[in-house]
Amino acid sequence: MTNAEDERVYHRLVVTATDRHTDFWLVDDYWHPVQKATGVLDTSLLAGRYFVEFGPAGPSGLAYPVELAGDLRLTQRDLEVGPRCPRQPPELLDDE
Repeated sequence: MTNAEDERVYHRLVVTATDRHTDFWLVDDYWHPVQKATGVLDTSLLAGRYFVEFGPAGPSGLAYPVELAGDLRLTQRDLEVGPRCPRQPPELLDDE
């Protein structure tokens, strides 16, 4: 392992949906899917900006930004009263 890999710090993110049957996605800041969950998402991630999308996939949905700088617990209600934006298609990354 390199020193850069040794210095990576992962933070716990827990998101709880209002209904335990609700599907939702966690996507990164390029709109690439990171993880899917039903009811509760409990994961560890590097610090950064992510988005949570509740319900079925589709262009008419909303995404809720999450700035992860430390361990964080959120509910669907917490996210829905905060800022939101339209879902975006994933950005293609250059091969450079």
